[in-house]
Amino acid sequence: MRRALRVELRRATAPFAALAMFGAGVWMLAVHPDDWGGRWAGLANYLRMSMLILCALMIAAGAWQAGRERRRDIDELLASTPRPGWQPLLMSWLAVALAGTTGVLVAFAGAAVLVARVATYTGGGWWWTLVVGILALGAAAALGVFVGRIVPLRVVAPIAGLAAYVGLGIATYWDGKAVAWLSPVYGGWAADRLVPVRVTALQAAWLAAVAALMLAAAARLRRAAILAGGLAIAVAVPIITGPAARRLPADPHAVELVCTTAGPQVCLSRINAFLIDDVTAVVQPILAHLDGIPGAPRRAVDQAAQPDGQPIGENDGTVWLNLNYQSTALGGLASPAQLRADFRQITLPECRDASGRREVDQQVYLTDALATGWMLDEAPIADTPLARLRALPIPEQRAWFAAYLDAAGRCDGPSLIRLGQL
Repeated sequence: MRRALRVELRRATAPFAALAMFGAGVWMLAVHPDDWGGRWAGLANYLRMSMLILCALMIAAGAWQAGRERRRDIDELLASTPRPGWQPLLMSWLAVALAGTTGVLVAFAGAAVLVARVATYTGGGWWWTLVVGILALGAAAALGVFVGRIVPLRVVAPIAGLAAYVGLGIATYWDGKAVAWLSPVYGGWAADRLVPVRVTALQAAWLAAVAALMLAAAARLRRAAILAGGLAIAVAVPIITGPAARRLPADPHAVELVCTTAGPQVCLSRINAFLIDDVTAVVQPILAHLDGIPGAPRRAVDQAAQPDGQPIGENDGTVWLNLNYQSTALGGLASPAQLRADFRQITLPECRDASGRREVDQQVYLTDALATGWMLDEAPIADTPLARLRALPIPEQRAWFAAYLDAAGRCDGPSLIRLGQL
């Protein structure tokens, strides 16, 4: 069987599968480095997000491999040999699964080198997320082999791949429900969240059972298929009745705060601490500009460490920074402008009607824009309210901003409109 596997790896679909999966992996990594840069858990999660493309390719490769004998008109010849029919099928699947998975892992190994340079947190059980992703690729290849065996069409491979892409894409709309765990695609949890070990183990068992079911069905091993199908059902039940991906607890070690010791305080969670120098360079000048103004924030903190259920607007002298998509492939800050925009939570009036909808006069929004421009020290245009505000003595500018924060906190529309009439 080893010799047969070596032949399959060298001469069959496997080399092309490896090349295609490597190319797809590199492309996926290049498209969204802000999802994985600097975070081990982010890289493992991104592999699972990439399953939307990777599993579709593996299914297509498995289907093409399984139809090889039919395309060459040697299926009846092989069926007449004394060797059990499941052996060549198993070798075909294993070759595609190994080659395709190797291609993906080589691509992600390059990204891992970049992450290792800057990562400040290595825990969180991300290894198990990676293992489940590898099992998903094997299960996808098995599904492809099954489809390729039962559908005698040359075009079955691309059709199966496209159908898998559409089906997995539709399943992503269920990511707020427990049934989403049955899909190999990333379920939407943040890198600082912990996936329960029970869920990970059940996912692994589910994917292994699905792979065994597809291979047994393709080889027409009825008893093995019934056993694998029963196992798949037994594993699926506790998965779909378990916790949803949107309600995962935070990893307490990942969200431990790492704070600056000089200047206005900036604190990032340990998993994002590799960004602290870049974030500090953007945030501290704003905090220093607001220092001493009543109602203004005194420190900036990573939103990953925010207590669950606390609204962003309810700050105790804290501005919360969203760093989920703020890293480059090399570990730098992706968008200083987006980070500065997080300070808008300080100036945005929280005015809502009885139904909870935001209801603010358009003139109030103009005053809000004026306060935001002053807070972020934006360059004024001549003969505008911001230019006239900047022309005032510094103490009067600061008093104006304090009055704005007070009126915005009380949702005092007339006062906010009056403050905007400079």
